[in-house]
Amino acid sequence: METIAVYGKGGIGKSVVATSLSVHYAQAGRRVLHVGCDPKHDSALRLLETSTNIRTVLDILKEDPEAAGTDEILTTGRYGISCCEAGGPAPGVGCGGRGVARMIETLDEMQLLQSGRYDVAIFDVLGDVVCGGFAAPLRDGFAKKVVIVLSEEPMAIFAANNIARAIDIYRDNGVCLAGLVANLRSKDAKVEPLHRFAARLNTRILTVVERDPRIMEGEKQQRTILEYAPEAPAAQAFRALGAAIEAIDPAQMPLPTPMTDEGVFEFLRDNGG
Repeated sequence: METIAVYGKGGIGKSVVATSLSVHYAQAGRRVLHVGCDPKHDSALRLLETSTNIRTVLDILKEDPEAAGTDEILTTGRYGISCCEAGGPAPGVGCGGRGVARMIETLDEMQLLQSGRYDVAIFDVLGDVVCGGFAAPLRDGFAKKVVIVLSEEPMAIFAANNIARAIDIYRDNGVCLAGLVANLRSKDAKVEPLHRFAARLNTRILTVVERDPRIMEGEKQQRTILEYAPEAPAAQAFRALGAAIEAIDPAQMPLPTPMTDEGVFEFLRDNGG
């Protein structure tokens, strides 16, 4: 079974990547579990019909911890994709990371990944701060292949380096850095510095997603680019990404070599960041 975690700073496009991967694998006939690990619980919106309202794991557990089961925490989206959202506390109250950790505990208690029910599980994880909760998919060994989404922006690069640190910490759990996805913010963005950054981390750019307004147009209709504009370059990039991830053997992947904070700032200065 493939278990893939998509990490990245808030607003970088990790949910676009994660949902596109889920659709790609489902369209290829895989049985897919899509897990949103963000307090905003908005990852699976792109996979559901407009009228569908998904209940979060935390909300369900709060109502009745004993009654929570797979039928309660899962919502079926298009192509038969099973969708699950962690949820989180109200803004300014409690820890969002704890919601992710509690959801991972619930999935483990249900043995959902071990059941043989799915071929692929995609975890969409917030990566601005890789605290214990948001690192739960790595810490507990749920996600074996990690994809980091970044752009040409300095803070996206800084966050990517921090995520690589977390992967290095949990390497004994069989977690590997599969590679980076360059989701470009500007039509004039230079990709070469991102390739140099990838080399510094001892990894590679798996695919480059050029800026395309059709991605946003599709989101307004709760559709991924693979459905809204299947022939678009971005859709082709996501299909290539899905194939590249599947071909990776975690045991053969090198360990990441993250930089210190000062090392990242030096890299950005040397590369025009």
